[in-house]
Amino acid sequence: MKKAYFLISHNEFAYGLKKAVEMIVGKQENLTAYGLMPGDHPDNIVAKIEEQITEDMEVVILGDIAGGSVCNSALVLTTRPNVVLVSGTNLPLAMEIIVTQATDKEAIEAIIASVREGIKMLKVQPMMGEDCDDFF
Repeated sequence: MKKAYFLISHNEFAYGLKKAVEMIVGKQENLTAYGLMPGDHPDNIVAKIEEQITEDMEVVILGDIAGGSVCNSALVLTTRPNVVLVSGTNLPLAMEIIVTQATDKEAIEAIIASVREGIKMLKVQPMMGEDCDDFF
């Protein structure tokens, strides 16, 4: 089966995310981005995606905000058995799903759980030895 991945967001986030993914893992022929620009309607994005979906495809849509207008409009596509919609997309999530070409709901759930582990606050912990000049 052919696989297709769509990034959807408010404004240009999806386009930037696509550029970041491709900067790290290379050009992805089956990855498309759509951003809801001021004055546009999210249903227009959904219509563009719907035009590209066929029954012989496995489709993953990665959206920005659960409950946001773009994801809400895309929910209609989940009535198709070959479409999965994920919200809260960030670079590690998008990258892992695209690199592994995951489309299976269970595999995507496992990736989501793994990516959650990478969300943490980071802070430099200085080493307090005899010589404080060795900060790094």
